[in-house]
Amino acid sequence: MSRVEGGIKSLKRALVGLGALLLSSEAWAQEGNGNCVVSDVQPEVIDLDQPRDQLARQSDLVIPEGARIGHVRIVRRPIFDTSDPEQDNFLYRTLNALNTPTWKSALRAQLVFDQGDVYEPGMIAESERILRQREYLTAAWVGVTRVCGDEVEVSVLARDTWTLLPSFGASRSGGENTSNAGISDPNFLGSGKSLGISYTRDPDRTETSIDFDDPNVLGSHWRTGFSYDERSDGRGRSVYLERPFYSERAGWRAGLSGVDDVREQSRFVGAEAIADYRRSREYASVDWGWRLDEYNNRQLRLLGGYRYESFGFERLPDEPALDVLPRDRTLSYPWIGFDLRENRFREMVNLTRLQRVEDVRDGFVWRTELGYSATGFGATEDRVVLNMDFRDALLATETNYARYGFSQSGTYRMDENRFENLQGTLNLAYFHGGSVRWNSWYTNLSYTAAHNLTADQQLLIGGNNGLRGYPSEYQQGNRRALWTLERRYFPDWHPFKLFRMGGVLFTDVGRAWFDDGRNNGPADGVLKDVGFGFRLASSRIEVQRMLHLDFAFPLDGDDSIDQVQVLLRGRTRF
Repeated sequence: MSRVEGGIKSLKRALVGLGALLLSSEAWAQEGNGNCVVSDVQPEVIDLDQPRDQLARQSDLVIPEGARIGHVRIVRRPIFDTSDPEQDNFLYRTLNALNTPTWKSALRAQLVFDQGDVYEPGMIAESERILRQREYLTAAWVGVTRVCGDEVEVSVLARDTWTLLPSFGASRSGGENTSNAGISDPNFLGSGKSLGISYTRDPDRTETSIDFDDPNVLGSHWRTGFSYDERSDGRGRSVYLERPFYSERAGWRAGLSGVDDVREQSRFVGAEAIADYRRSREYASVDWGWRLDEYNNRQLRLLGGYRYESFGFERLPDEPALDVLPRDRTLSYPWIGFDLRENRFREMVNLTRLQRVEDVRDGFVWRTELGYSATGFGATEDRVVLNMDFRDALLATETNYARYGFSQSGTYRMDENRFENLQGTLNLAYFHGGSVRWNSWYTNLSYTAAHNLTADQQLLIGGNNGLRGYPSEYQQGNRRALWTLERRYFPDWHPFKLFRMGGVLFTDVGRAWFDDGRNNGPADGVLKDVGFGFRLASSRIEVQRMLHLDFAFPLDGDDSIDQVQVLLRGRTRF
């Protein structure tokens, strides 16, 4: 047989295989009249504008033990449903026509299962959680819609959001203004990749940025990205490549990353910036991780890697001399740690988002890292590095969710026999009522203690650091306490099928102070404020962002602060 004849036969076999695959997919697409059972719950009947309808649509099929996934059906919905008379207009039809639908391959790349895998309910639920986190989707649903013998069909329903956005905005918080302009697309040409260019002006600097992120390189579970920033006071560069624990069942991870950052920083005393200085930071990391064991929904991961982090500081001309300029320091260390977690989750509504399904962890996550930074590795001094983060759910029901956490970071200097930049935070949060009613209560209590902070590290409160009724950096110290109470409103009002609106009444109580009695600001006592606010989120355009407009009234403080603080900000949470 000649090589040409052999090539022709190989091509014929490939075409026959492709035809068989297409016929198989077509057969799954039809209802089937043999041993197939079709679910009453199909993507076509699910209302993605009603989060409770998504949660109620559970498969009514009995899945045979050991069944395999015979077919994965991807169902994409456009931004606007023009079969609905309220959405059938020229503007919405035009936006649908201009939008590039998310590629089916981009949606498949997010799934933690594939055709031919053994069916596991946990893999279906986890894939649904992953899709709901994507910026370019407004909602997602995954479920079994057909059983044929020992094979099942899994349907994936997702609706796009309009992602290509020019942005022109302004915000005000803590008495300071920020403006920005740019264009970004977290779903560039429907690929699921993110690309953005922006210009920002805030009280500290002006900045021009470009960033790119690919969460699934060539359809794999590898991720990569970079950012490039030009600032009026420096520069910023970052790049990374990683294969994360993309799933709770993923067996390993690996990553590389690097940062080069130069900027000017201010040191605050008594709510005033007394001097600026230049800070340079270089960072490089390589890390790895393995899943070791899993028992009763508890999973143990072994982590490790190597980090290099260098900080340099210099005085600026025409600036007042600081009493203490931060000392240059370099940490270079191998580290090892573990991650222990409970993989239990609950779906809730109106927790921190407006009329959207939210996935909360009903269990704990405990992560610890221990490293040794030595002069032999290029460090400026020998240090022990210890970082820890623990979070746990105290209560998770249909109407209640409570969680607490503790985080700690810092180093121990061997040459001076003391801790440096040691900081720990205890946090407790509670939500009540939002999952079944249109209003809810939220409260949060946090306490932070710091020890031996270097001059470039400050514990601040006010404005964006809590206490909405006071200017940013109004108090500083090595201790900080903050309590917030909010009455939240989530009306099921959907004007033009385009916006969701919410409201809030709030009070904040807090303080930052030094345990040795040093001056912590213009008013050294406990600070309180009350206020009200509005929330506006689009259900079709840039759904991960929410507009916050808050009016806060300080009840304490000195005469220098305004009697009302207006905060206009963009946030991802309520």
